[in-house]
Amino acid sequence: MKLILIDGGPASGKNTLGKMVADDFIFDGEKSALLDLDTYVEKYCPTWKWDSEQKKESDLAKARTDFINDINKFLQDDFIVLAIGERFLTEDDVIRYTAKLLKKAPTYLYHLSVPFALRQQRLHERGPHSLIDLDQDQKDRDQITSWPGHIYQNINSPEVDAKELIKLIQKNVGLIKI
Repeated sequence: MKLILIDGGPASGKNTLGKMVADDFIFDGEKSALLDLDTYVEKYCPTWKWDSEQKKESDLAKARTDFINDINKFLQDDFIVLAIGERFLTEDDVIRYTAKLLKKAPTYLYHLSVPFALRQQRLHERGPHSLIDLDQDQKDRDQITSWPGHIYQNINSPEVDAKELIKLIQKNVGLIKI
């Protein structure tokens, strides 16, 4: 049982890398699940367009509650859980988030670091998405001087990056003390 938090800006490869790592764990006989906060939000608002700020906040709160409840369920069943979608820019972000866990598990945090130009290219290839403000996300990330967890340069092929991330997990690189 482990909780692996994968943080990264839009188009940093969180879903691609998370799915490959989860699949590798399953291939090795481990119980593993990839949970993406975005899919929980889309349960309440598939379009990501709200009629009011109040409805948006309500839907996001419900999605986050469902997300952490599912993480708790999988951890209770001794799964390796890979969770993406939350932003873990500071140690306080991690502490607030992990305080919601019912079962304490070894927790790893990986920040995917991708050159801005590559993120722009990936986002362009993905197609337009009106809710992604890549410039603002990069500004927010550039202001962080001390990151909890481990910064991973996600610039190789997805297959190579997945294997490298698994090696880091096996060596306990990125393990955070909570």
